[in-house]
Amino acid sequence: MLLGEELILLLLDDDSGRWLVPRRAVRRAARVALVVELLARRAISLDDDGLLVPGLPGATGGDPVLDSAATQVAGHRPQELTEPDRRELRVLVERLRGRGVLRRGYLWWRRHLPRDGHPEAGVRARLLEALTVRLRPDRHTALLVAIVFEMDLLARLFPDHDPTALAMRAATITSQLRDDAHYFPSTLEQDAAGRDGLGLSGLADGAGTILDGVGAGLEALDLMVTAGRLLLAPVRVVFRLLGDLP
Repeated sequence: MLLGEELILLLLDDDSGRWLVPRRAVRRAARVALVVELLARRAISLDDDGLLVPGLPGATGGDPVLDSAATQVAGHRPQELTEPDRRELRVLVERLRGRGVLRRGYLWWRRHLPRDGHPEAGVRARLLEALTVRLRPDRHTALLVAIVFEMDLLARLFPDHDPTALAMRAATITSQLRDDAHYFPSTLEQDAAGRDGLGLSGLADGAGTILDGVGAGLEALDLMVTAGRLLLAPVRVVFRLLGDLP
């Protein structure tokens, strides 16, 4: 599954089918997850001005959601992501329903309940292992840890575990993603060939560009932290603060 799809499963309450954060925040979080995945796959990159530009051809694997997101974010900075199309989240949810992972509520069609709980259980197990076992997780899991950490959802997702210990471990993993070339080994010849074929210029070589891009994408998740902390706030406060979000 894409990072955005896994994030959707984590952001849905299995009992009620409701979102754990406001829908607008879900749409933006899913968009950031897609951008982070595009950067990690080198399907998009950053130019010298910090703008997202096309990366290596075919890096999306032909996934229509990734292809669409890559087109929409081109020319924007990760920290200034535009409001995503409402259809983007709907398409991701429909894909999960099509695979038999989710189903609509019988009475409330805007609610999304689990049909097959195994995929979400697998995602949660991977996350918890990464957060409690002192082994470096794979890149995909590390990216998901960073997204959930930036959204300040660890305590909500794992209420039976020490939130401070989880946060410290997640902070370490996020720092490694930003700074550790192990997650994005340099392929200078491949990168150069991709840039030359696209006529791009001024991009930094190798892993440094990807690490810069992923770091910028994760910084964009600062927009989600406020929404993640509004779960217990009065409804009027929620809507007022959401209106203040860029």
